[in-house]
Amino acid sequence: MRRFLIFAVLTVLVLGILASASGLALAAAGPLRPGSLFFSIQNYAEQTRARLTRSPTARALYYLELADRRTRDLVALGGGKHESAAITSLSKALDQASEAVMASPPEDADVLYSHLGDLAQRIESALLSLTNSPEGNQDVFAALQAKVSTLVKLAGDSEASQGLSRPTAAYVLSLPMISSQSSGGSAGIEGSTIDPRIVAFLPGSAGARHAFSPLTGQHASLDCSACHANGRYAGTPSQCEACHAVETPANHFSGDCAACHTSVSWSDVHFDHTLAGTKDCQSCHLRDKPDNHFTGQCSQCHSTSTWQNAVFNHQAAGATDCLDCHVKDKPANHFSGQCSQCHNTSNWRNAIFNHKAAGATDCQTCHSKDKPANHFSGQCSQCHNTSSWQEGTFNHQAVGATDCLDCHTKDKPANHSSGQCSQCHNTSDWSDATFDHQAAGATDCLSCHNKDRPDNHPSGQCSQCHNTSNWRDATFNHQAAGATDCQSCHSSDRPANHFSGQCSQCHNTSSWNDASLSHSFPMNHANANGDCSKCHPSGGADWTCYTCHDQQKMEQKHSEEGISNISTRCVDCHPNGREGEGGGD
Repeated sequence: MRRFLIFAVLTVLVLGILASASGLALAAAGPLRPGSLFFSIQNYAEQTRARLTRSPTARALYYLELADRRTRDLVALGGGKHESAAITSLSKALDQASEAVMASPPEDADVLYSHLGDLAQRIESALLSLTNSPEGNQDVFAALQAKVSTLVKLAGDSEASQGLSRPTAAYVLSLPMISSQSSGGSAGIEGSTIDPRIVAFLPGSAGARHAFSPLTGQHASLDCSACHANGRYAGTPSQCEACHAVETPANHFSGDCAACHTSVSWSDVHFDHTLAGTKDCQSCHLRDKPDNHFTGQCSQCHSTSTWQNAVFNHQAAGATDCLDCHVKDKPANHFSGQCSQCHNTSNWRNAIFNHKAAGATDCQTCHSKDKPANHFSGQCSQCHNTSSWQEGTFNHQAVGATDCLDCHTKDKPANHSSGQCSQCHNTSDWSDATFDHQAAGATDCLSCHNKDRPDNHPSGQCSQCHNTSNWRDATFNHQAAGATDCQSCHSSDRPANHFSGQCSQCHNTSSWNDASLSHSFPMNHANANGDCSKCHPSGGADWTCYTCHDQQKMEQKHSEEGISNISTRCVDCHPNGREGEGGGD
């Protein structure tokens, strides 16, 4: 018994697997057509596979494939005894495909609707291939033909966007399959007995949402019957004037209400001047103009956003006579010429007066109040430019100013030369002064430079040593000054232990270094090597030999030889410092 149960279970499993495999094979290949004995089994397998497909996009693609398969079945069975069954199967397959496409995700919808449009064209070709009107299911055939024809037409209108668009397809697919007997309408769509103009929209459909013409603001609160009388939609006017003509005030703008107003309220006005093509501002805004206002078009100054932010385009308006509008803006005693000679069209403050253009040559007529006390009485232009007062340059030559003291007495320091400034200074600045002693006839140097003389300086005229360029390049003319006593000036220049005689005995008047000493006695006597103090210990012209020779011994020796009084007579016998050179008494 146990074996039998195991065998039975295995048998059922195997048969189930075989059945499933057969069903999947039937669903995939679809070899059977409507009217066939086992078509219902294949149809069940196809529907099962569709329900088991979890992806909405994949399910929609599979239903489109089934509808395409039923289309080929209709072509194959057209004119035969199973033609009616093929039409019924195709109509159902199209409905399933349409519902699946409508339920697809938004990101895939456009592609699926495009496939649906292509399918509709193939179905239309299949329907046109039928040579005789179907004998049965006339209502199903008419409804299928109407829906397919509409889809094809909409797909053709959407050719620029490469296929049927979602909003238009959703509207058509929302139409139910209504027979000619139940509708009672005429063929509103080519080849159809249905008048879709009187068909109610399905809840939630594009038609019910009024997607083709969104209702906003006050329109959203209206009943459908307010615009669609007797349940008819075709021919409903879309222009505002059709409903609101009686609300238009007298002398109102003659364009479409939507050019200014929104559906929120009449007071929510947004007029698009460009869209309305309005150029004559006066036709609407004449009453908005203040008294004595500019007579030109508003657009020459104002924008379409607000009256306040006005910018007047003087050039566009051809406004050249400034005083015509701005005479009231001129301060008292203001320049009487045109504003444009000084001001620009942006603001009053950035003014630049063009003296040349205005022919303004008499500075005093405008600038007399700008002159400081005791200022030069001539024209401002003789010193100043037209940019600023600070950068003034007085042209002494142009105004013939030769008496410097007439203006510059207050600039003279105490104890300054009483002559004209021009004798020393130029007209650029006081610092670059050069005194022309010759032109001024200045020969008494001490009259000006007494305070410049250092202590113990020679008392003679500066010109005896210095030139008129600087104090340092001094050259003393000893001969011209009659200066023969060198010590009177140069005692401080003598080094310690220096020869006490006059400087001129060794030095010249050019430099101390070029000294020439007249010395007959050998200067290197007893290896003195130029050390004067060995012979001249007192530092003067006096000399002695007893720095090296013992005087007592020398006198005793010479006395023995009959030579006396030798203390100051060494050179008489020894002119070259050598022994036995001469004799004495």
